[in-house]
Amino acid sequence: MDENKNLPSEAGSPVPPRYQHYTYTPPPRYVFPMGKRELLFAAGILLFSVILCNCLFYAPGIGLVFGLSAAGILVSTFLYLRICGHRADRYTTALLALSLLLTAVLPLSDDSVLKVLLLFPLLTVPSLAFCLMAGRNRRAPGGVLSLLDAPRALLSFGFGRMAEAGRGILDAFRGGTIGKRSGSVILGLLIALPVVAILVPLLIFADAAFEGLMELLPEFQWHEIISSALLGFGVAWVLYTRGAALHHMPGTEPEIKVRKGLNAITVNTVLIAAALVYAAYLISQLAYFAGGFSGILPEDYTMAEYARRGFFEMGWLCAINLGLIALSMGLVTAKGRAPLLTKLLCLFLGAVTLFLVAAASAKMLLYISAYGLTRLRVLTEVFMLWLAAVTAAVCFWIFRPKTAYMKFALILALVLWAGLMAADVDRQVARYNVRAYQNGNLETVDMTHLSDLSDSAVPYLLELAEDSDWEIAQQAESILVKRARSFARQEPDLRSWNLPDARARALLAEYIGENEEKTQVTP
Repeated sequence: MDENKNLPSEAGSPVPPRYQHYTYTPPPRYVFPMGKRELLFAAGILLFSVILCNCLFYAPGIGLVFGLSAAGILVSTFLYLRICGHRADRYTTALLALSLLLTAVLPLSDDSVLKVLLLFPLLTVPSLAFCLMAGRNRRAPGGVLSLLDAPRALLSFGFGRMAEAGRGILDAFRGGTIGKRSGSVILGLLIALPVVAILVPLLIFADAAFEGLMELLPEFQWHEIISSALLGFGVAWVLYTRGAALHHMPGTEPEIKVRKGLNAITVNTVLIAAALVYAAYLISQLAYFAGGFSGILPEDYTMAEYARRGFFEMGWLCAINLGLIALSMGLVTAKGRAPLLTKLLCLFLGAVTLFLVAAASAKMLLYISAYGLTRLRVLTEVFMLWLAAVTAAVCFWIFRPKTAYMKFALILALVLWAGLMAADVDRQVARYNVRAYQNGNLETVDMTHLSDLSDSAVPYLLELAEDSDWEIAQQAESILVKRARSFARQEPDLRSWNLPDARARALLAEYIGENEEKTQVTP
């Protein structure tokens, strides 16, 4: 028995116990029940996930079927959340519509680089949209930090809640929606699949009659089927869990953090110092930057050095300027309203940023007029267009703090990306270079770069094969023959079908048929 218990202290209050006992409260154990709508959602997600994994790992490229399966996953998740009673506002609807548009434009391009890069927005943007649709976002949409809800929806709700989804699936097998008998059948099929995959090859090697019987059936790539099923099952579990968790998890209140700001005098001092440095820098480099607008190349510079230097300077300075604007406005508004001087200084930094973007863009256009287009030059110009628009939106946000500039930036990025895919960058690059060469704007055409482009360049290579310059015509013909041989070795695959590839195959077949004596193509 504790001797100190109930003894009075000097102040007249009881002495606290010698040992304090704490009761451990475990975290809540969630279960995501699998009803009929969850069952249909899981079946659709599983089907599209298996197809998507098969296309991603076994198809020659990302094309039609991959886009359809990605669209199927997106639509299935949207319909599930919609049936569960969640509504999408205009911003969320725009994100989902643009994500669906990105899957639709996949067959319009044969650019493998852009398609691989496209996987990132296809994974993150719908996650952000579904998080907003279900009301599980922690940050108000419109700011930079709101983008963090996209990985949270995928990692925390998808990967982090797989056990809760598994408990709901087990309950459905034990007598719920699926039932014990149906669950036993499904479990037996899952176990039978790898068993059959092992038995069939062994029986084929053991008996010639069974081998002949199997030859009558369509040829199956068992390793491809099994691996696609296993990978698709893993992907489907994560995506199903994401949807179920967004619906069944308790709502989360948006994070409201009390920011500690700085006095406006301190912030303005920093901004004035930065503005003076930028002003002195711009005055000293005014002729250098203005040369891009006048089309004059400064001395001791090659065209490539001039364009590259301008672009990298623009990138660093724009990042610093936008960071200073956002940080300054955030620190000042944490203490109250931003004074006019702070807004004007931030506006000056925004104007400097726009000037740098315009100068770098002008120099890049000067470079393009001299040497033609490449994929990288097109992407650089599009990025500078996006950066200028975002900078203008931030400048507007300085005087209208309620402006959701991040919504504008994200939607514009998706629109430009979809436009690049729909326009087919490689096709536009080849078209511009060939037309500029034929019109005399370019002295020659870079055949090495044309050969590195995708099949979108084939129609313009056919034009160059009839060029009056014998050397260019021979190089174009050599490239076309190599493409035709590559097509002959590889059969068309519906999973990776895209419009430029199909058009190139038809044009090359016609070209080889008409020039059979000159171009001997063998598989």
